[in-house]
Amino acid sequence: MIRRRETQLNRYQRPIKTLMPGLCCRSSAFAVLSRAAAKSASSRLRRMGLLPIRHDWAARAGVCETCPLRVIHRGATYCGKPLLHQLHRDPIDGCGCPISAKSRDPDEHCPVTARHLPAARTDDHCDCKWCVASRHNIRRID
Repeated sequence: MIRRRETQLNRYQRPIKTLMPGLCCRSSAFAVLSRAAAKSASSRLRRMGLLPIRHDWAARAGVCETCPLRVIHRGATYCGKPLLHQLHRDPIDGCGCPISAKSRDPDEHCPVTARHLPAARTDDHCDCKWCVASRHNIRRID
């Protein structure tokens, strides 16, 4: 009787043991999904009015609408393929975020430059499409 119980317990524990190495080895996928969950939560708080919205978000979204990386999936536009369709990606593939949510976030930047190369950010300078476009618009007004 004791051996039968032990085998039943082992049978239930085995799937957990087989799942754990997969989760540990794929920590980058876990990190990507964790960041996506945090961005999704901040997007919802932004829609509720609890977080600030970028003042020129419509201009940012307009830049994205003309980008060749833009993908329309189920009525929503994304920066590249949606994140869950392609977890591991290069910056030139887009980030996979919904454009409407991404453009409203004051801390977000476009992942590519105007020449579709990976964007580079330093403390005081960014060469992404959005930052370059906003600098050019400010210069035209002055």
